[in-house]
Amino acid sequence: MFHLYLRGPKDLRETCAEFLERIEAGEVKGYTSPLVIDELAYKLLLRRIEETHERNPLAVIEEKPETIAEASYYVEEGLAIILGIENLEVTNIRRPHTEVFTTHMTHYSLLPSDAMHLAVMVTMNCKNIASADGDFDRVLEVVRWF
Repeated sequence: MFHLYLRGPKDLRETCAEFLERIEAGEVKGYTSPLVIDELAYKLLLRRIEETHERNPLAVIEEKPETIAEASYYVEEGLAIILGIENLEVTNIRRPHTEVFTTHMTHYSLLPSDAMHLAVMVTMNCKNIASADGDFDRVLEVVRWF
C-alpha cells in the first residue's frame, strides 16, 4: 500500500492518502513491520534504477553495483515520508513469528513474506490488511482493503 501511495496511479494514491490520513488522525490503528519497510525500499530502489537507466534494474545492479548507492537517496526520501506518518507503529518480527509462518505458507499457499506478514498479524489479533496483494484474499479470517 505504501508503494501505491508513493508511486501508484493518481486514483490509488488519493485512496491511500485518505486511508493514511485516518491513521494520522487516530481513527484507525496503523501498523507495519520491518519486512514491509524492506519490501518498499527494494521496490523504490528498483524503480529508480529502471527510470534512470531505462532497462532491467537487476541487470544494471549486476553490472554496476554502485547504482545502488546512487539511488539510495530516493529510497531514503520515500521511507522518510512513510515513517513520518503520525500514529503509524513499526512492530517487531520476533522468533515466534519465524516459527509459525511456514504454517501459513502451507495452509494458505502464501509466499514467505506474505506468510510472515500474516504471522505478525495473528499475534496482534489484527484482522485487516491494507494491501493490493490479492493473495491475502485466500485468508478468510482477514479483510483486505484496496
